[in-house]
Amino acid sequence: MPAIDLQVLWDAVCKADDQQSFRQLFDHYYPRLVRFATDLAISREAAEEIVSDVFVQLWKNRREGGSILYLKTYLYTAVRNRCYNHHRDEQKHQWLELEAENAPLAGDVHPQLEWKEMQQWLDKAIATLSPQGRTIFRLIREEGFKYKEVALLLEISPRTVETQLVRATSRLREALQQYSRGGGPKIPVP
Repeated sequence: MPAIDLQVLWDAVCKADDQQSFRQLFDHYYPRLVRFATDLAISREAAEEIVSDVFVQLWKNRREGGSILYLKTYLYTAVRNRCYNHHRDEQKHQWLELEAENAPLAGDVHPQLEWKEMQQWLDKAIATLSPQGRTIFRLIREEGFKYKEVALLLEISPRTVETQLVRATSRLREALQQYSRGGGPKIPVP
């Protein structure tokens, strides 16, 4: 599959109201942004609503969108800010909801599903990281952000980003070593 030139798509949205290009941007960023919002301690439903709202606003303001030079950074910042607002509003009204994802691992896995089992194992290990560590790990390793970009996005120092990433990588390495030894679903708890 050829790489998508996101800037070309964004230019087509801004200049020609190209709905197909907007859909491609949405399809590319939506799952990543929902995971990012969920990592900021937002429920999955709230994360989906926040990300959808960001895209609705992006579409409504597409004519002024030519001033957005770095779409990826803009989207992550907009989602982060809306998540902070969501937290503030939740605390203000004291509507605290705690949700836990129950994704049990399959006990007896067919050999063709070993990759999926290892991915689930890794996802569970990532879930045990601190919220900040998990967010930093995903932004750098999965989304391709640079240390300085993450530091600006999360409003922390680049040194904190580096420290958190080293800790996260070390914990995940331990979890994968345990997995490879057949240790079962014992993920190290922080």
